[in-house]
Formats: sequence, C-alpha cells, structure tokens
Amino acid sequence: MLFLVWYDEDSRRSVVEKIQNALAAYSKRFSVAGNLVLINVADSAELQGVDVEVRSERTVQPHHFWVGRSDDHDATSVAEERETTHG
Repeated sequence: MLFLVWYDEDSRRSVVEKIQNALAAYSKRFSVAGNLVLINVADSAELQGVDVEVRSERTVQPHHFWVGRSDDHDATSVAEERETTHG
C-alpha cells in the first residue's frame, strides 16, 4: 500500500478540510482515489457522504494525515453492505 503523508498545521482550516485536501493531493499524485486516512487521535473527524475510512492512530503525529488505498476497506464495505441488506 502506498501512502501520501500530508502535513497541515493551519488552525484556520477544519480537520475535515485538511483531510479533503490530503485526499485531493493523493488522487492527483497516484491517479486513483484514496479510501483510507490515518490521523492523530487528537484530530478526530468523520467524513459524511464519502467512502473513506478515517482511522485514529497514536503513531501518527499531530497535523499529519496519511492517505492510502486499502483493498481490505473495499471488501469490508461490501461485506457490511451484504449484512445490512440481508440482515
């Protein structure tokens, strides 16, 4: 898995904005959308309406956003959708 590390300490931007900027940079760099973002536990956030997993990790430094693409994330989403649908 390839990660792009995005650093943004600007307090005028929300964590969600920073994540969106990091996702855009990942897409531009690798020509594919990222679906996993690792953030510091102090920078907790949830993205609404997008298929991106945001995971808080103690090993990620504050103001750093690790964006990647996880094939496991896609499989998990499909499995969760099947459980919800077939309940």
